[in-house]
Amino acid sequence: MNNASEDKTPSSSNNRRLATLNFIAMVIALAMGAFSLSQAYNLGLAAILLFLAVLFLANGLHLLKHNTNQVTILALEEKLNAKETLLKEVHHRVKNNLQTVSSLLSLQSRSINDEKISSIIKSSQNRVVSMAMVHEMLYKRDDYTSKIELKPYVEELCEYLIRSVKGNANKITTKLDIGDFKLSIDTVIPLGLIINETVTNALKYGIPDNVAGEITINLSKKGANTYEMYLGDNGIGFPEDVNPKTSNSLGLKLIHNLARQLRGTIARDTESKGTYYQITFEEIVEEFNSVD
Repeated sequence: MNNASEDKTPSSSNNRRLATLNFIAMVIALAMGAFSLSQAYNLGLAAILLFLAVLFLANGLHLLKHNTNQVTILALEEKLNAKETLLKEVHHRVKNNLQTVSSLLSLQSRSINDEKISSIIKSSQNRVVSMAMVHEMLYKRDDYTSKIELKPYVEELCEYLIRSVKGNANKITTKLDIGDFKLSIDTVIPLGLIINETVTNALKYGIPDNVAGEITINLSKKGANTYEMYLGDNGIGFPEDVNPKTSNSLGLKLIHNLARQLRGTIARDTESKGTYYQITFEEIVEEFNSVD
């Protein structure tokens, strides 16, 4: 049976070895000093003893530095793993909570006979789902840098919205041209809400039921931290004098407010048939102080 008081870890063994080496170095240094005092004429032997003492001492210092670095690296790795696990759990819980809210809104909309109110609740549900998708993608990632791959997110969001509004049997096609961009969660959530509002309005009002239509979303990078998104539909459109100031449409107001939240600008393309917007925006990266 092993003695509980006997530490046989590699770290303990290295510490004992280091102490022994330092002791030997000290003994040699003392012996060299005594020998030099009594045999001052034998400088060669004194030099050899000095070299050995310095060698042993340097080796001991190297081991000490190596052991210290190893302990520091292991501590940092453990701390990073703990934070990554916590962050993953946070995204998982947020996703589950948002899905719960979505389910409650869905049940509420089904229990209401007023079609207008039911439609409003359904729109709120879609907004919640667009945010839940972001946290789900972060939860499924192997790294936790809070960067979301934009292309698969937009594809999944558009597919969900088309099924939600038009059903599985529909005549809607999507034309997506999105580069392999990874953006921060503080950018993707408002960007996803903009896409949600634009696509939802297109499917509900721009493209009539049982009519073929196309949803277009193009996104490109224009500067170091600046992007441009062009999105809309080829439906019936709406009058040019309708804007957030003259309309009571919550979706229209959200699109413009979210564009400002992204430190961007939004302009409607009145030359093309249907409803199209050109939005320039910046990637938003919020900085937080450590809570350690």
